[in-house]
Amino acid sequence: MNTPAPNTADRLRQAHALQQQGKLSEAGAIYREVLEHEPRNAPALHLLGVLAIQTGQLEPGVELIRQALAILPGFAPAHDNLGKGLERMGRMDEALAAFGRVIALAPGHAEGYASRARVLEKQARLEEALKDFDKALSLKGDPDLSLNRGAVLLQMGRFEDALVAFDKAIAMGLTHPIGRFNRCIVLTALGRLDDALAAYDDAIARQPDQADAYVNRGLVLEGLGRREDALASLEQAIAINADLAEAYLNRGTLLAQLGRQKEAIAAYDAMLSRWPGNDGAYNNRGTSHRTLGALDKALADFDRAIALNPGDANFRDNRGSTLQALGRFDAAMETFDAALALDPQSERAAFSKAMLLLLQGHLAQGWPLYEKRPRLFAVPGLDAAKAWNDPQTSIQDKTVLAYDEQGLGDAIQFARFVAELEKRGAHVVLMVRAPLVALLKSLKPGVAVVAHSDAPPAHDLHAPLNSLPFLLGSGDAVGAQAPYLTPDPARVARWKQTIGDKGFRVGVVWQGKTGGNNDADRSFPLKALAPLAGVPGVRLISLQKGEGEADLAALPGNMTVETLGADFDAGADAFLDTAAVMETLDLIVTCDTSIAHLAGALGRPCWVALKQVPEWRWQLGRDDSPWYAGMTLFRQKARGDWESVFTTMADKLKALIATRA
Repeated sequence: MNTPAPNTADRLRQAHALQQQGKLSEAGAIYREVLEHEPRNAPALHLLGVLAIQTGQLEPGVELIRQALAILPGFAPAHDNLGKGLERMGRMDEALAAFGRVIALAPGHAEGYASRARVLEKQARLEEALKDFDKALSLKGDPDLSLNRGAVLLQMGRFEDALVAFDKAIAMGLTHPIGRFNRCIVLTALGRLDDALAAYDDAIARQPDQADAYVNRGLVLEGLGRREDALASLEQAIAINADLAEAYLNRGTLLAQLGRQKEAIAAYDAMLSRWPGNDGAYNNRGTSHRTLGALDKALADFDRAIALNPGDANFRDNRGSTLQALGRFDAAMETFDAALALDPQSERAAFSKAMLLLLQGHLAQGWPLYEKRPRLFAVPGLDAAKAWNDPQTSIQDKTVLAYDEQGLGDAIQFARFVAELEKRGAHVVLMVRAPLVALLKSLKPGVAVVAHSDAPPAHDLHAPLNSLPFLLGSGDAVGAQAPYLTPDPARVARWKQTIGDKGFRVGVVWQGKTGGNNDADRSFPLKALAPLAGVPGVRLISLQKGEGEADLAALPGNMTVETLGADFDAGADAFLDTAAVMETLDLIVTCDTSIAHLAGALGRPCWVALKQVPEWRWQLGRDDSPWYAGMTLFRQKARGDWESVFTTMADKLKALIATRA
């Protein structure tokens, strides 16, 4: 190698200084000038290679550094920069070899370990990356190293350790906002939402222009149930960065969760005007359209989402549910099967297919898939090892804890299967929400009925009530047809005296609990009952509680609905008064809600008004119910057509009264 003249070293120092100042063209001119006179000047080749990499000329830069290393093979900084160039080119294995050479040449140099750790992290070799970051930190107490170590721990799911690493980086003087931002993410992952919110507030106070922080802060607020505040946080994110698609998408989702579906649709419209290829926005807009009953628009949105992302099983599941609501059952089944072909483990698609099979009356096929349903109510204190999942398990002489896990109507409907548990030799404890305990104590004398608690009663096996048809191998059978609940005689006597025996007494319920995709259109307007109110001799008596009661104040002038006073079912026990009142009535007319199940379980005459495509349990094309003897079903001929339902019902009511005259 030629020994550089004294002025060559000075020129290289000058060029390096210019390079560090960002004056790359001037620095490059000096390097080339040196190399023109000294073609084998390794430092000049190395620094010119680094400059080339800085300006995006990766291949030429790597080649220049290799030439330098051919002259000075033991030059550790050149191996390090070679590795960085190769890393940028995506040649990770070669980069690892270069960084390994740095470590071999300079084992006390932290940068070599840190560089190799970075590449290992990109290759998802997280354990190896963590070891190298640990080694680098042992050599150099650098906050950036602690930050990077924490990022690896975060990816490994070691959240507590990641939090320690981020806290250490901040304590060491880390100024980059990503450290506090990552700390917020870890606190969220740990479920420490109050701490996460405080951390986001602190991070934002230090760096107010962090749009991503506002987006994630919104997610934390949503998790805390503060949806309006979460919406405000997302609005702030959009104000800072109008190009943040995630903020728009989350904003629409929050508006939908708040029940503001039209605003949600407008939010998705705004998003799609900027990002017309966003499949998630089409899917979410479709969900809002479906909730509002705009099924054709919903279907078009789901089709567009699938066209953009044909591999997403959830999009097909949403499409199938919409086709089912439109009454296109064969197409719905094909779509659910397509979703399961894409993702055989999809619980959503399996459950949706179960709902369609059950709706079509294919109970034996539907019950196994129905086990994929979401559990709506968490039951604390249950030992997973005691879960009863296999129909072949013997329950003879076992104590079986059966518990409710969905709506009140479900609990009443599926409680019938408790009797079959006893027939098969089980000792049964029925655990339900507190308001149902008193009502279900009339189920069977030998069954203990208790309220949900953190310490469930002793048992050998436990299962949700809704799983009993599957576990008992019921097939197409639906259990008890005879009345299986009994009203309290003392309450019956009291309400009989209050209501009297005048006229033909019809208890009415028009509003189910709102919320969710299938709830809004199962209820009907109170004024839709006017044809019944017009039948001579009929008394309409409200059994409505909670939602819908306010409608009584806006009745048409020619329509009367009696009420039973503020004390009606006002105690802690749900349905006890309702059950007693039903015993005094001639007929119950209701929408698809828990009252229908109560009337059926009591064996009372009940007419149920159903939307065109009802919930699965009412099946299709029949005016009777497989679940309840004496129940009559009245179905819409077209979506939203309640008028024909109640006109038909009024005609049948007139005929019924005539037979009693």
